[in-house]
Amino acid sequence: MAIVFRRAQPADLNKIVAIFNESVDLPINDEVELITPESRREWLASFNDDYPLWVADDGGNVVAWCGLEPFYPHPAYRFSAEISIYVGQAAQHQGLGRRFLAFVDQQIRTGLPIKSVVAYIYQGNQPSQGLFKAAGFTYWGTLRHIATLNDRLHDLLIYGRTY
Repeated sequence: MAIVFRRAQPADLNKIVAIFNESVDLPINDEVELITPESRREWLASFNDDYPLWVADDGGNVVAWCGLEPFYPHPAYRFSAEISIYVGQAAQHQGLGRRFLAFVDQQIRTGLPIKSVVAYIYQGNQPSQGLFKAAGFTYWGTLRHIATLNDRLHDLLIYGRTY
């Protein structure tokens, strides 16, 4: 894989949505139906220089994406971000998630105004927990029975990292 990490462009939206939709059927996903590019246009436009969205580009093919979004819409939290990362099924288990999180870490350390990053991970999502632990995130707490997925209550784990 000759991966280049770059800022997402509007032309990447279809592939970003397709990667997200690969996870819809997993038992640990918020969504119960496929999303559409049209439903995510405004979301894509909301990213900016302080809270970017990146893609992992493998020779012109987007294989993963990662975004930083405002943690909470209050000025006191302006230096905090929530992180999301999705790796396409064909690119999983090749170390791409770790490389992507290392890239994001470098971006934060060299210029983004972010001081804290929070990741929300469902308790049953062991691969994501391992990925974030390996990237230097620590367990910050649990929101017990916060989500109902497939008619079952689930805990949401909070992992975080400060800079």
